[in-house]
Amino acid sequence: FVLVAPDGTEHRYRKIHPFSHADEERYVRAGAEFVTVDIDGLRCSLFVCYDLRFADEFWALAHESDAYFVVANWPAKRRLHWSTLLRARAIENQAYVVGVNRVGSGGGGLDYSGDSAIIDPLGEVLATGSGGETILLADLDPAHVATTRDHFRFLQDRR
Repeated sequence: FVLVAPDGTEHRYRKIHPFSHADEERYVRAGAEFVTVDIDGLRCSLFVCYDLRFADEFWALAHESDAYFVVANWPAKRRLHWSTLLRARAIENQAYVVGVNRVGSGGGGLDYSGDSAIIDPLGEVLATGSGGETILLADLDPAHVATTRDHFRFLQDRR
């Protein structure tokens, strides 16, 4: 995951969990470090695809993240998993989740439906798109994250 700021500053995140079902570990070296970037006061943590299945990685960053950005090649046949896990990560961490997924057809007969989404800290879907390329827009407000976490003090109960 490469995030480039308007001034050209680059932030790079390497996925922590290669997808063993597809032998990804033969071609992709696992990352070891999280990346959280401040974007106009919004603390954004970066993840890639299969990382979405590992809630503990998101939990580890909850206190320093207002939003999680997840880029993926999630196939259409597992689209229910994709959308459910995006919402789960938002609800359990009381943070925004922005999921950006591939569309179209790829190698191995896989199809990708997109199903990109922006989800708020309470699990409400603010924007979604499927079936083709699209641009999704929503306002992400760190104050909404703080208010949600103050009203529902779930994060402090984690052990």
